[in-house]
Amino acid sequence: MNLFRKFIIPGLLCAPVTSSQTQNTLNPPAAPVIEHREARHGATVVDNYFWLREKGDPKVTSYLNAENSYTEAMTKGLTPFSDALYKEMLGRIKQTDLSVPTPRGGYLYYSRTEEGKQYPIQCRRKANDAAEEVLLDLNQLTKDKKFISLGAFRVSDDQNLLAYTIDFTGFRQYSLQVKDLRTGFCCPTPPIG
Repeated sequence: MNLFRKFIIPGLLCAPVTSSQTQNTLNPPAAPVIEHREARHGATVVDNYFWLREKGDPKVTSYLNAENSYTEAMTKGLTPFSDALYKEMLGRIKQTDLSVPTPRGGYLYYSRTEEGKQYPIQCRRKANDAAEEVLLDLNQLTKDKKFISLGAFRVSDDQNLLAYTIDFTGFRQYSLQVKDLRTGFCCPTPPIG
């Protein structure tokens, strides 16, 4: 929900700037044009913003910080409205919820959310038993991370192994994990990408 508040709501609130407002506004940062030529399938492709792919480059970080500062300065007057809108949207969302259970191999698989927690919890229980087994709690996995995204999520046919992909970067760099559901042992693999 915090990602929604940080990125979506400001985007919804950006109104067109009138000519009287433009006199007192900042100029948006302009990304420098640095020509990059690359041969692809026998054709030369020019990408003037290829340099933005280098996440660790201080120039990229500096440019993104300038973009963020500009956005913050241009939308600072909208903060009270943004906060009120966020609270209203949050008040309309059922924070503690349960997905429809899916039967598979003698188990019912489902995800649930809990109020105050940002990510869903993947669970299962035996079809004839009420005892829940937590397969994957993204809230626990992200305790020391800034971001988490669950990609693939598959349980083996014998219901003993869970294979899933996880991204901690936000750049769609998923790593494959295999968890033995009998022991709880998880074996990470190198990132996919």
